[in-house]
Amino acid sequence: MKKLLYLVMVMALFFTTAMPAFAESQSKPNGPWIQPGQETKLERFMDPEDLHKKLEQIEDRAREGRMELEVVGHSARDEYPIYVAKFGEADTDNPKVFLQTQIHGDEQGGTEAAIDLIQQLATSNNQDIRTILDNVTVWIVPMLNPDGAQIIEREEGQAKQRRNFQEWTPEEWGLSADAPAPWYHGTDWASGELGYDVNRDFHPDLSFELNEENTDLLPGVGSEPGFFVSPEARASRDVFEELQPDLFIDHHHRYSNTVSEDDDRLNTLQLIAQVVDEDNVVSYDGQDYQVSEESLELSKQVNSYVYQALQKGNSPFGAVSRYPDVNLPGTALGSYSMNDAAIMLYETRGQQHPNGHTGQKSSGMLIKQSYIGLYETLLGLANGEVFEVDPAFYDNEIPTDSPSIGRPNN
Repeated sequence: MKKLLYLVMVMALFFTTAMPAFAESQSKPNGPWIQPGQETKLERFMDPEDLHKKLEQIEDRAREGRMELEVVGHSARDEYPIYVAKFGEADTDNPKVFLQTQIHGDEQGGTEAAIDLIQQLATSNNQDIRTILDNVTVWIVPMLNPDGAQIIEREEGQAKQRRNFQEWTPEEWGLSADAPAPWYHGTDWASGELGYDVNRDFHPDLSFELNEENTDLLPGVGSEPGFFVSPEARASRDVFEELQPDLFIDHHHRYSNTVSEDDDRLNTLQLIAQVVDEDNVVSYDGQDYQVSEESLELSKQVNSYVYQALQKGNSPFGAVSRYPDVNLPGTALGSYSMNDAAIMLYETRGQQHPNGHTGQKSSGMLIKQSYIGLYETLLGLANGEVFEVDPAFYDNEIPTDSPSIGRPNN
C-alpha cells in the first residue's frame, strides 16, 4: 500500500512539473496531429487508376437506367480521363446539383465521400435514395485534378500528392513566347515543379478564351477572373454549361482552426455561401455578371441546412463554422455564382500541410462528415426541407472568425 501511494505521488509530481514543457492547448481536442518524422499514409486514398476501376465497378453494378458515366475531358500532363457520373437529365424541372471534388490534388477526402455517394445513388434501393433520384438531378465530378492526385515520393521518402502539374504554354493561345503566365501559375509546394492553382482559372464569361486581343489581362490578380487555360477548369465549365445547375458544391480541405474566438473546439468543417461581393460586377465582352439575390438566398439556405444537419443529436460533427469572407470571381464557386447558381463550399480539416494533417481515424471521420452533409443536402432538396430554412440563419447563427492554429510543440 505504501509503495502504491509513493508511486501515485511520484507520478503526480512528474505531470505537474512536466506539463509546462508542452505547448498550451489551443483547442479541444488539441489534435490529433501528425508528429515530426511520422509518415502520412495515403494508401486509403484513390489515385487516378483506382478511381477508374472503382467507377467502372459501380457502373457495372448500377441499377438499370440510373447512372450515366462520361468522360468530360483529360488532364493536362498525363491525359487521365476526367469523369462525370450523371444521375438524371439536364432538361428537367427538378433541382439540379453539380458536385465537384479534388480540384486540388492534395485534397482527397471529397473524392472518397463522392464515390460513396455515387455508389449509393447507383445501387441502393433505400427509400430515401429513390426519393432523391425521383426529385433531384445530380451530376458528380469525383476527381477534377487527376494529375495532382497522383501519389509521388519526396526526397525524404514521404508520400505526397500535389496541387497541380502543368507548364504555361502561351503558344497554345496564339500568344508570344514571352507573354506572362497567369498569376496563379507557380511552383507546387509538394513536388517543387510548376503548375496552376486550377481553382483560380475560372471566368464568369463561360465562353472566355485567351487570345491576342485580351492578352493585356495577363497576368491578372487574385481579385479578378482567371483565364480557362487548364483543361481541368474547362472540363468543369463544360459540365456546368450542360447542366445549368441550381446548386454547385465544391469540396476542399483546409488547415486547422478552432470554431470561433469563444469556442475552442477543433474545427472539422468550414462552409461558405458567398465568395463574391453582391455589388461586384464583372463586365466582359458587353455582358455584366453579378451574384443574384435568388441564388444567394438558396446558397444561405443550403449552407444553413447542412450546418443544422451536422448538429443533430450527439453528433461528432458539430464543430462547424463559416469560412472567412472573400471576393474571388476567379474560383469555380465565384464564376458559377455569377451565373445564377447557388453555391456551397466544403473546407474540411486535413490538408497535406504540417498545420492540417490528420491521422487515419480522423480522415475517416471527416470523410463521413462530408458524406452526411452531401446526402442530407440532396434529400433536403428532394423533400423540400431546404427551401423552408430561414436564410438569415446563415448570417446570424453560424459561428465566424475561426482562429487558425498550428501544430503544438513545433
